[in-house]
Amino acid sequence: MTNRYLREPTGDGGKSRVPTLKVASEDTNGLLREVNTNEGKARALAHLFFPKKPDVSRVPENYEYPEPLPQPPPITPEQIIRQIKRLSPFKTCGPDEIPNVVLQKCLGQLLDHLVHLFRGVFMLRTYFQGWREFTTAVLRKPSKPCYEVPKAYRPIALLCTIPKVLTAIVAEDIAHLVEKNTLLPDTHFGG
Repeated sequence: MTNRYLREPTGDGGKSRVPTLKVASEDTNGLLREVNTNEGKARALAHLFFPKKPDVSRVPENYEYPEPLPQPPPITPEQIIRQIKRLSPFKTCGPDEIPNVVLQKCLGQLLDHLVHLFRGVFMLRTYFQGWREFTTAVLRKPSKPCYEVPKAYRPIALLCTIPKVLTAIVAEDIAHLVEKNTLLPDTHFGG
């Protein structure tokens, strides 16, 4: 679905994709002002989607952490195969422009390279800077009565394909460690 939004031209006959937004102005005690330029709309949406980090940490200064958990075993080819098969083949690409279907169709040729690449991330304790990049697509929230306020929109992060696979494997390993070491209470449900 996101693919459709990204592949359309930037304009559609003079109609803007996001209508003029009404945002609270900080310099006029919260009075609403209209934002009608693409740059202004982007700033308003970015302000909503990516708020500033709090200045103060909630972790006590002298907090004593428990013993670290053991490292999970090295990533296996089976984990990579399982995660690549789970990918939706035709979802929109991230900044790397590699469709999921490419990994699925070329898995035989790529598997050994991905195993070495993913293991190298942990052995060298490094993460490729390009994998941290993503594209944010802005979508309307369904069934909103008014799309003139930034809260009527939601961000979708389009991530690079290869690190998505690595992230899914790491998430699976963390979930296994959490369950094995009973790190969550029995009453905990969900993410």
